[in-house]
Amino acid sequence: FAPILINWLQLRCLPDPQFPTGIISSIYYDTKNWLLLREKLNSDYYKTKFRVRWYESLDNKEPFDRSFVEIKHKIGATRKKIRFESNYSGKQLASMELTDPKLFTFQEKARKQGAKIPLSLYPAFQISYKRHRFLEPKTRCRICIDYDIRVPRVNGQMLHCLKPLSFLNTGVVEVKGNIIELPDTLQQLTALGCSKQAFSKYSSCYSKLTGILF
Repeated sequence: FAPILINWLQLRCLPDPQFPTGIISSIYYDTKNWLLLREKLNSDYYKTKFRVRWYESLDNKEPFDRSFVEIKHKIGATRKKIRFESNYSGKQLASMELTDPKLFTFQEKARKQGAKIPLSLYPAFQISYKRHRFLEPKTRCRICIDYDIRVPRVNGQMLHCLKPLSFLNTGVVEVKGNIIELPDTLQQLTALGCSKQAFSKYSSCYSKLTGILF
């Protein structure tokens, strides 16, 4: 379905001038009792997300040099994001075991930058997906299509999975911008099979890996 939707958008929208395509990989962190996941599932007033992210070319799948630590806090309707560069390239992160001590070096720096995170966070699993980005020509809002969402690596000390997740059956279309309703250009998205709903790659992948339905 994703190729059909991408072709449909290519006829109506402009490619993002800076990052039209790519592969995004993130290592998500959590506590041993999955506190951050439970905050999300319970729709807590205060929610935190902690991940290390890098990017790859969609053409040659070569990781870029820079990678980033991202911490997102949601307090009611208020959102705060802290982002800083890690000391490792995407290639280095892609080859590290998820139990590597180097992956534990980001938390103290995050706290110094104001992140309110639990005392002990551990790399849980990696999520990777392909992304296409577009600009809607009239409103200039950004459209992202994420698909082929998979989990190539799992920390065996956090989850005892027999094998990683090949792909989720779900893709995500995200529209970002100062708009209340979809622009006329995008109104047919629902007719193409898209439906408006909250979606978390992290909780969806955890559910698929464990067989626990939420």
